[in-house]
Amino acid sequence: MNVPPMVRTCAALRWGLLAGMALGFSPSALAQEAAGAGELDLSGSVRFRYEAYDNAYRSSGARSDDAVTIRTSIAARYTRGRFRAGAEIRDSRGYAIDIDTPISSAHIDPLQVPQLYVGLDVSDQVSVTAGRMVLNFGSKRLVGDPGWRNAANAFTGARLDWQDPEGKARLSVFYTLPDKRHPDTKGEVIANAWSVDTEGFDLRFWGAFASAQQGPVALEAYAFVLDERDDATHATRNRHLRTVGGRLQVPAAGRWDFELEAALQLGRIRMSRDEDAPSVPVRAYMAHGEAGYTLPGSLDARLSLQADMASGDKAGTARHERFDSLYGPRRGDWGPTSLYGPLGYSNVRSLGVRAEIAPSKRFDAFVDWRRLWLDSTGDAFAFTGIRDASGASGRDGGSQLQARVRYWLIPKRIKIDLGAAWLDKGAFLKRAPKVQDRGDTHYGYGDIYFLF
Repeated sequence: MNVPPMVRTCAALRWGLLAGMALGFSPSALAQEAAGAGELDLSGSVRFRYEAYDNAYRSSGARSDDAVTIRTSIAARYTRGRFRAGAEIRDSRGYAIDIDTPISSAHIDPLQVPQLYVGLDVSDQVSVTAGRMVLNFGSKRLVGDPGWRNAANAFTGARLDWQDPEGKARLSVFYTLPDKRHPDTKGEVIANAWSVDTEGFDLRFWGAFASAQQGPVALEAYAFVLDERDDATHATRNRHLRTVGGRLQVPAAGRWDFELEAALQLGRIRMSRDEDAPSVPVRAYMAHGEAGYTLPGSLDARLSLQADMASGDKAGTARHERFDSLYGPRRGDWGPTSLYGPLGYSNVRSLGVRAEIAPSKRFDAFVDWRRLWLDSTGDAFAFTGIRDASGASGRDGGSQLQARVRYWLIPKRIKIDLGAAWLDKGAFLKRAPKVQDRGDTHYGYGDIYFLF
């Protein structure tokens, strides 16, 4: 079989790293010798994933499918005095994938550089960073690098970070150009075709994030701005979104904890990708509330109640009301994405319960159940892509049950992650136009991580 040189190189690198790790090779130790007066840390990981689903909720694509993906990451960080620099190479590939498999460049993005930056600690309180980087703010519901998804959310630009002398108050200000992942076509994606990820001033993302700690109470406030316009090859919705919000966390007396986050989104958006389509004002919102209780005992068990809401676009108004979750990962609140991923902070209401245990540093697990509704009956339900513009299919989205188990086979070296989800389809997902399968969706995955 004729294997392209890039594939051979990546495969050799991946298996060489695993072999070295098995023999006790320590990249960090070797790097220390080469770093001289500075300090150089090297780390990496390889993750193998198999996932499958049946009875698709989508209007098109395979009704049942599976896939194998491999993500390899190698990261380096160099510090010398107040100077620092970092880089990461991330290679995300997929195998046994058909043309109608619901996978994109969010999951397959071969040999990219999501991080390549330099930084300077101007003082003990102020630092600046410039280059390509990942951003993680607060709960990561609106801005974060997905750890579960294969491809990174990368940004090219600069950020300034400040903290007070006691470390109880922090402020981050940033201006970036979000990474546009390639390849673009489905054929290129399933062929693991290599194409450089790009950025440009046609898509800008900037803002500020502040946090403060007062006793047990943690407060956060943020303002994010997304400005988008058509580029030379792609028509867009010309999003000009201003998102402001805040988050409150209160670990109360005893073992109770509370969390509340809410955001308001304003601005303007084009009604379609047609360059002649009119632009309308945006007014959208999201909210998350959670109350949990940690039980006494060695299991470190926690029970929690959750409530979530994100607005959908309502018919007959002169506004766009569907909340845009920007660059927020969905795994933490809403379950697995990739071949699955029906839920997220857009046109959804939800009430749920979660039970978690972490009896040791090597093992943790949770089970989560949610009841689901549409916020607007005439808009697409969450991330399913299913819509009934007439509103006649109602707002009953059904429910979702999911579970996950993680265990370190070798602490800090080899970890397994097993999970499953069951989407019990409600009346909307059975009656709406273009629904191709009325059966409940079942999904499962298995990951094995090698870290070094």
